[in-house]
Amino acid sequence: MSTAALAEIAPRDTVLERRIRGRADGQSVRSQPQQLDVLVRKNQPLLHHVLKRFASSGEPYEDLLQVANVGLIKAARNYDPDRGTQFSTYAVAVVDGEVRHYLRDCLLLRQPRWARRAYAGIQHAITMLGHKLGRPPTVAEIAAAVNITEAGVLEVMALSARVEPEVYDEAMHAYEQQGLDIASIRSQHAESFALPIEDRIALEAALEKLSDFQRRLIELLFYREFTQREVAEALGITTKKVSRELAKSLRRLHELMGRRVF
Repeated sequence: MSTAALAEIAPRDTVLERRIRGRADGQSVRSQPQQLDVLVRKNQPLLHHVLKRFASSGEPYEDLLQVANVGLIKAARNYDPDRGTQFSTYAVAVVDGEVRHYLRDCLLLRQPRWARRAYAGIQHAITMLGHKLGRPPTVAEIAAAVNITEAGVLEVMALSARVEPEVYDEAMHAYEQQGLDIASIRSQHAESFALPIEDRIALEAALEKLSDFQRRLIELLFYREFTQREVAEALGITTKKVSRELAKSLRRLHELMGRRVF
């Protein structure tokens, strides 16, 4: 955004800029709620202008505006007018970064559970191996640490790397639509009491085809390890109904996957 464009959206107020850091009256904006309120209200047009670039994100505008205001407040607290940069110029960069970070988090949360867990495991392995080896680990070393094929590690990392606001819509289904080879994401060897990652991927795809009630039942019983009595209390149903619905849910999963997993 050019300086001229910024000037039209948020005309420069040098007195306000200096008060942001307390240069004018010896107090910081953090201790002056009224001054901060003036700053926020004065720069709303700037926030709306920044948010135009995220119009296709699909997130509620009110949520994005709230995040943008958080970025504006952070900018106010860290702005230094002695550097010679207009507050509006500095604020645009901070607000833009805050919104992008928020959208990235939203996208990561909407990825399949298996992808989030696999990526977290890979990142943990990279950190631990880096400390242990004193150098960046190779793909083969990472793959051995997380029990995923080398090709699978690369696919998981590629999936997470595609999570950017600029390709928001595509990233929602990147693992199906952007040429990622999900079939290559496999465990290297069997582990006791753990499903291979290829089975976890197939299981989550099958779970998505169950009803909300059935998915909730499976989650409580097998992921959160509730007893059937605890599930009955949580869902407000009888233990007999829990047993009946569980049997129906497992039969449906068996049909979808062609094999038993629970």
